Amino acid sequence: MKSKESLRRFQILLDEDQEKYLARVSKKSGKSVSALIRELVREKMRTAKEAKLRQAARELRAAYAASEDLTAFTNLDAEDWYA
Repeated sequence: MKSKESLRRFQILLDEDQEKYLARVSKKSGKSVSALIRELVREKMRTAKEAKLRQAARELRAAYAASEDLTAFTNLDAEDWYA
């Protein structure tokens, strides 16, 4: 986690169910509501990044398969090499 000095303050509005959920999880986990929200945002950022990488891989797959320069050594992938 970043140092406390690098954190920024935000004000958010939650409905009653969200507030109760965060309070329950906070009590059970021993973490502050703020820490839980930071974890949720961090997880969302991670999954969004992974989704972008998967999409980029799908988009590049055809170009990769069509390029002999990129696939020249593919048939050696399963080979064991000993020096």
